Amino acid sequence: MAKGKSKFKNSGAYIAAAILVAVMYIVNAILVDRIYWNNSNVSQTTSRVMNSLNKINGQLSEINNDTIAIAANLKTDMEAITKDTEARYGNIIDAEHAFEATEGLSDEAMRRYNYAKNIINSYKQKLDAMGTSAVTSGNYQEMGYILKQDIYPMQVTASEMLTSTIDIVSADTGKIMRKNTIQSYLLMTMMLVVAILGEIAVWLFARKAKKARLELEEREKSLAEVDAKLKTTRQKASDLAVINVLTGMKNRYALDNDINDRLESGRFQIAVFDMDNFRSINDTYGYDFGDEYLAAVAEKLKEEFSEVAEIYNITGNEFCFVFNKNISESQAMGIAQNIQRVMSSPYEVLNLAVQLPCSGAVYHYLPGDCLNVNSLLVKLDTAMRNAKMNGGNMISTVMNI
Repeated sequence: MAKGKSKFKNSGAYIAAAILVAVMYIVNAILVDRIYWNNSNVSQTTSRVMNSLNKINGQLSEINNDTIAIAANLKTDMEAITKDTEARYGNIIDAEHAFEATEGLSDEAMRRYNYAKNIINSYKQKLDAMGTSAVTSGNYQEMGYILKQDIYPMQVTASEMLTSTIDIVSADTGKIMRKNTIQSYLLMTMMLVVAILGEIAVWLFARKAKKARLELEEREKSLAEVDAKLKTTRQKASDLAVINVLTGMKNRYALDNDINDRLESGRFQIAVFDMDNFRSINDTYGYDFGDEYLAAVAEKLKEEFSEVAEIYNITGNEFCFVFNKNISESQAMGIAQNIQRVMSSPYEVLNLAVQLPCSGAVYHYLPGDCLNVNSLLVKLDTAMRNAKMNGGNMISTVMNI
């Protein structure tokens, strides 16, 4: 009778231990699943926010380019340009609504964004007033002066604030991901404790050791699979932040990460290129066709120049090349001419042959020339824009000051 009671007592203790282990495992599994979905939601939110801010920035840049073209007397169809400008402002407002509908953004990100939004509103007011005056008087030279002195700096500042907002959102996302990683490690530690308790239970109840050990190993395997999924999700989120999905190239944020530390003490050759009047492709054949064309150009650039430069697709059809350290200034100019040739070559897209000229700018960067990557790109874009205003299909050189 006593033996029967002992067996019953041991069996009950084993069942209690098994239930404790199972309960702790289920709780941990629920928490791991919660971290997984939290990371997924953070990734999707970050992607939407960045798409909204990039759309605002891109539309603002297009408006500014049209204004420059008018001031340079390169475009004269004011009715078409006004219609395009209103459409772009509508796109900006849509993107603003999408950004503002996003919950959980930090106060610092909202302050930067609101500052940029106020500048954009002031920019539109000044641009509208300038456009009305220019159309009435026909004095486009005065329009160019006002654009250069008053309006263009506002566009640059707004663009910088939008970029700064993106950087803050990226930093906030990184903090959340790190927090989730810490929680994941804590959960794994808790699971280790659960495993130890399970092993103690197995040791205490030797008759059930083999079965309990196999169950524990199966649970640990499940946990490892969940952990692998979490790591994969984090890696995908990280890649999404620095890779252009369309071209597979590194984007503007990767460029900032790669060369920001080199600005103070390094010297290197850098260039930017984009197609002249690329908007005509989208207007004529549609955005899907334009995407296919960009993808084809990007693939050819990687094939031809990936061994001599790190290539970035920083915005739309604009590509940036950071040449290898062993590339001299004269060699960089020669490679830049080859880049222009490749980008200006005809490409067959969806059974249609497409060819556009391109313009670019080359910069022999010296230590301390720029405070940050934004100011470096402003210099390059300004030089490239000057090339376009002088007829395009040429390469400008940024002069060191």
